[in-house]
Order: sequence, then structure tokens, then C-alpha cells
Amino acid sequence: MNESGALAALDAGRMPPDLRRAAGQQRRPRDAGTLIIVDEAGPVPRLLMGRRAAGHVFMPGRYVFPGGRVDAADLALASAFTLSEPALARLCAGPPARVDSRRATATALAAIRETFEEAGAMVGVPGTFEGRAAGFWGKFAERGIRPDPQRLVPLARAITPPGPPRRYDTRFFCVSATGMSHAPSLGDLPTDELEAVEWFTFDQVKQLSLAAITLRVLADLEARIADDSWRDATRPMPFYRVVRGRFVRDFL
Repeated sequence: MNESGALAALDAGRMPPDLRRAAGQQRRPRDAGTLIIVDEAGPVPRLLMGRRAAGHVFMPGRYVFPGGRVDAADLALASAFTLSEPALARLCAGPPARVDSRRATATALAAIRETFEEAGAMVGVPGTFEGRAAGFWGKFAERGIRPDPQRLVPLARAITPPGPPRRYDTRFFCVSATGMSHAPSLGDLPTDELEAVEWFTFDQVKQLSLAAITLRVLADLEARIADDSWRDATRPMPFYRVVRGRFVRDFL
């Protein structure tokens, strides 16, 4: 699918104007991080995805990559970590220009934390935390695993258009499965955020129930894997958002 066709697909998936008004168009997006784990051990790459429960308000029943909004524990922890300059350049670029290096690092940490909460996988290295590890970060501390946001490569950014009951300004990251210190708990998930978690090839993923933006980011990743640039944080990343009523694709 070419760029114009991809953006048209994103527009087609949006809520009708009357429903957007009812849901509240001015809801401010929350910063969030999403992590795509790529397993290259087999003959073709596989991706870790899970199905959201039907009762969820945001994307019920859809298959998604693990992720969620930045919380206070992520922000507190971010001061103890740093990302590479190329990664920060991608993550802090606007608009809106309200993301500093600490908040950018927090989005990477949120992606790591949510991947554990939703799929049981830990991306990190042996190590200890400085100070108190709050919330689910305590599980990392108990196992002697220190999160490693430096491994994450920024892939894309997308802002949920006005209308849905939840809006997110999401940074999508990718990482090799070799970065996991603890493998996914496919049969015993830590929370009920996802009903099922599995590894899928690109062909298999395209047969699942996916949101239009998930398909778009999936295509971005597939292209990056094909030209072997998906580990390169210096590559500009696409930024999807609605401007004057239409989805646009910029590069950051």
C-alpha cells in the first residue's frame, strides 16, 4: 500500500464526527510507550502480540503490541537512565514540543514496564535499582533485573485522533528478543490486560484483528527489517497525527 492509501485507511478507521463530539474532542493525549519485540531466531522474524479483552474501553478485542501510558513511577525512574543522542533526537522532536529527555526516557521505560505487566517479558540486564522500585518495577528489583531502555530503538510515533474515550501520544519502540532477561509468560500472564499473548510472523499478524494504526506501524517495521535498518536509531521515524481533519505522516 502506498502512502496516500495508508493515510486514507487511517482516516477511514476514525470515529464519525457526531460520535467524536459525543466522546469529547478536546481530550488531551497522554504520553505512552509501546514495545515491539522481534524474534529473529527462526527462518522468518516473529513479533510478540496480545489480544485485548472485549471489555476494554480502548481497542477491545484487537491484537496489539504491549504498551501503555507513562505513569509516575516511570517518570521517577527516568532520572537514573539515559538514552542515546539519536534516540532522544527522535523522541523529543515536536510538535508539540513538550517532551524533554527525562519524559522521553520515561516513555521507553513505560514500554518496558507495560511489556512485563501485559506479557510477562522483561527487557533488561542483571543489576540493581537506585532507591525504591515502585509498583511493577519492584518485580524487576526482586529478580535482580535492571531495565535497559538503551536497547530500544524508536520506530514511530502516533497521536490518537480526537473522539475515542482514551487518547495517547504513543512512541513505538522495537527491540531484539535477545534483549529479554525474562521470556514472555504466554500461559500465565501477570495481569488481565491481554487475554492471550503469542508470537506471530508478519504474514500471521496481517490475518488478525488490528487497528489501522497498528497495521501502519507494522508496515514501517517490516520495511525497516527488509533493509536491515531497524536497529538504527539515527533513522527518522514516521509521525502520524490528524491535522485539519486529516491524518498526515511527517518524519522526526
